[in-house]
Parts: sequence; structure tokens; C-alpha cells
Amino acid sequence: MLKISVTVERRDGNREEFPVLPPTVIAFERWAKMGIGQAFAGNTAKFEHIYYLAWLAEKDSGNTVKVFDEWLKNVADVDVTDSPKA
Repeated sequence: MLKISVTVERRDGNREEFPVLPPTVIAFERWAKMGIGQAFAGNTAKFEHIYYLAWLAEKDSGNTVKVFDEWLKNVADVDVTDSPKA
């Protein structure tokens, strides 16, 4: 199993890292109507998937976030990091 986290860089340069926990994965898979692995593999990958996963991760971390499209207006970049669990 992988340990996934996302780092959100705001347009003002601030960066925050959020873990992608099981509730976030399930919410993402229900929204995308495909498994998380499939969503980020090959020619099915979409930038929207990356940003939506980041939005869910931040929301699930307890931060108060705007609706997705409004939240996105303040985002400069998102990095997804996955590593094997030890």
C-alpha cells in the first residue's frame, strides 16, 4: 500500500502538505467513478483529478475550504507524493 500526500502551493507562495487518508481516497473514487490508481495512470490522468484530490485532502484535514472552483482560484500548484509504507 502507498502513503500518499499532497502539497498545495497557493498563489501567494505559501505551501501546505496534507495526508491523503482513507476517507479522502473513498470520496475521490466515488467522485471520479474510478479507482485512485486508474485515475492517475497513463492516458486517463487529468489535472482536475490532482486538484480535486488536493481539495478533498485539505478539506478532510479540518481546514475550512471554499467550494472547489473557488478554492482552485487561489492555487498555483499541487504536488502529489506517494511512497511505500514502511
